[in-house]
Amino acid sequence: MRNRRLFGLAALVGFPLTAYVGYPALVWAVAVLRPRPFFAGSGHRPRVTFVIPAHNEAERIGAKVRNTLDLDYPNERVNCIVVCDGCTDGTAASALAVNDPRLQVIELPRQQGKLAAIRAALPSVRSEIIALTDANVTLEAAALGHLVAPFADPSVAVVSGVKRVRDGPESIYWRYERWIRLRESASGSIAGADGALFAIRAAAADASHTAGAADDLLISLRAAQTTGRIVLAPGAQTMEPASPDARGSFNARARTTSGALFALASLPGLFRPAGGDLWWKLVGHKLVRVAIPPTMAAGVTALALAEPPTRTIRRTAAGIVLAAVLLCAGKSDGFDRLWMSGRYVLLANLAAVAGLARFLARRPIDAWSPHRPKQPD
Repeated sequence: MRNRRLFGLAALVGFPLTAYVGYPALVWAVAVLRPRPFFAGSGHRPRVTFVIPAHNEAERIGAKVRNTLDLDYPNERVNCIVVCDGCTDGTAASALAVNDPRLQVIELPRQQGKLAAIRAALPSVRSEIIALTDANVTLEAAALGHLVAPFADPSVAVVSGVKRVRDGPESIYWRYERWIRLRESASGSIAGADGALFAIRAAAADASHTAGAADDLLISLRAAQTTGRIVLAPGAQTMEPASPDARGSFNARARTTSGALFALASLPGLFRPAGGDLWWKLVGHKLVRVAIPPTMAAGVTALALAEPPTRTIRRTAAGIVLAAVLLCAGKSDGFDRLWMSGRYVLLANLAAVAGLARFLARRPIDAWSPHRPKQPD
């Protein structure tokens, strides 16, 4: 009985603390004790091709293209390829309306997903660096200069930007993520680039098909496996709105989880300790987090089976159930921020379960359309 209780408490409390506190503490310690600095040339200005995969983004693609081509970077050293992935809403026409000779638009006849869209753009790239960015993010004016500076170091294969979200619990989460990734970068490689904005040496770009894989993680890890390290450029910042509603956030995180698992499963060589620091960072940053919900469920089961259950255990289990019900049911005036943060964490973990289930069932998602709630009349 005592062993069950110890296991239950460890799974219910210890494991989440290890994931969300222990791993950040570990990567901070490694960054302090065994730093691996890289050279960032502030005047390094290679030719860059932006690739923007888009599916039915007619309302925002024009502003996105202008934002990309108007960055604080030599105009003649930047061009842009928009890949319309089976668009049916006039995305191509909206992009071409920008009327800039540095812009190329490729139209795919049917939606195939971001990885296929990126693959379609690669034969048209003539630059040393490829920058990939999502259609729904806005780049800071100085972002590109910061993004390409680390490529002055030949050991760098991929550079990730920093995603910022305007408000809500997502903004808190991404600040937490930025803190971790800065320490990962200082100690070697980060555990995969962020699809909002990242750049890669064109010679290392491999977008060959892997069913269901997250494009940003797959492409960046392939490059790291064969060419060099993945680092973070803290000055290469993007801004995007928070997810419009709970349904959109849930679906996106479930897809992200399944996509990450499909990508990691296709690259087993990364988990060899002899290959460098990526293996333990992928375990600590990616896999352990996915394991939190099933581990906590096992902990609750172990506590329930420990007979006779103590009053503390009963209260703990009842408290968890009550908290979940309240978070799903609605918020209380005066506790909006706490409620929203708790609900975000709960939905994120439930989405991780959904993503894990999709991966285990071998149900990959390649083409995906974000949920956009209808605007009120």
